[in-house]
Amino acid sequence: MESKKLLLIGIIVAVVVASVVGYAYYYNYYLPVQNSLTYYNQQLQYMGYYSQGNYGMMGGGMYHMMGYYGGYATLYENTIPISEAISMMRNIPSYVKVFPNNNTLLFTSSNIVLVVLGMGHERAINLTGQQPPAYAQHDVFVIYGLINPTLIIPRGATVQVVFINLDDDMLHNIAITPVPPPYPYYPMMYIRMNTIGMTPMLPYANYNSGQAYEFSFTTTLSQPSVYYYVCEYPGHAEMGMYGEIVVA
Repeated sequence: MESKKLLLIGIIVAVVVASVVGYAYYYNYYLPVQNSLTYYNQQLQYMGYYSQGNYGMMGGGMYHMMGYYGGYATLYENTIPISEAISMMRNIPSYVKVFPNNNTLLFTSSNIVLVVLGMGHERAINLTGQQPPAYAQHDVFVIYGLINPTLIIPRGATVQVVFINLDDDMLHNIAITPVPPPYPYYPMMYIRMNTIGMTPMLPYANYNSGQAYEFSFTTTLSQPSVYYYVCEYPGHAEMGMYGEIVVA
């Protein structure tokens, strides 16, 4: 009987030690690696991006695409004044009709410029005076004064997505996909084979210098369907950083 008690105590101690070690590894090593800019740049390289220059937070380096949906190429290190990004979001084009009551934007042009800002929900509320949808629990997108709005876009429209990360401590990107929610904690591999355009993971804004990262891509929405704009950063789409695009 005594030996069984000792064995049970030994098992409990082993489980406790393993839990402590696992917890320490997760928070001291795994999360910092998963949350690093270098890690996400490496993941993007696996998916067809390549870089020229050095990685860095507001540092430099060119980021290009290799033959992915038209082979477009853009400067990854392009920055924009935060004040200008906010002005762009508030400068609503004449072909956009805003319906705050049902959080919807109606587009009436076949050539669309879509200015999208990424940020935390509190900053979004302060910036827009709007409330996010109930499903959006943390970080969100702001598009022409609305938070995670539904976009109604004409069939065949060409859309230039201009994404700017205005968050002060989080990486964000935007991808357009027909894959609907709910999304897993790691959405990148879940939707990556079904995207019609995306940006790299952009570093957070530098509010001391007043600069933010910007990246743009162009896609054509040829067929009537429902798409979603999604942030691929782990946990963000899972917690509601996405919105619906209705192509009619």
